[in-house]
Amino acid sequence: MRCDDARFALGASAHDVYLGAFNMSQPRLSISSGYPFEDTYGYARAVRVGNQVFVSGTTARGADLDCDAYGQATSAIGILADALRQAGADLRHVVRTVVYVTDMADIDAVARAHSGAFGSVRPASTLVKVAGLTPATARVEIEVTAIVHD
Repeated sequence: MRCDDARFALGASAHDVYLGAFNMSQPRLSISSGYPFEDTYGYARAVRVGNQVFVSGTTARGADLDCDAYGQATSAIGILADALRQAGADLRHVVRTVVYVTDMADIDAVARAHSGAFGSVRPASTLVKVAGLTPATARVEIEVTAIVHD
């Protein structure tokens, strides 16, 4: 056996192992943005199980992809906020963000957008430089995890 988890060797999929962390007797709500790649790739914009909400990595869309990094980050946060709202949450429930950028020179602009949205919440956050995003003109992608606590 390689360094794979023994649960995989016993026939459990990664999905099964991941979901084992949740009480699956709670209903699962999947939210779609209608973006065609969701069907191609097989994912949802957001998933809520119990009081936890997971929102997929999100980039700006349409004309907002022509914006600078601040504009793209602000646009992505708006899309995230809409997905959270559909899941019965909002930005104040966010406990973790992961931010992907294609150019480290954009950090200050992205940080300004992130702080503007999450400054009072102060979620745990990770910033990662990547070689590229989809769509190719995207400069920043943000994913969030939220816990509805009220």
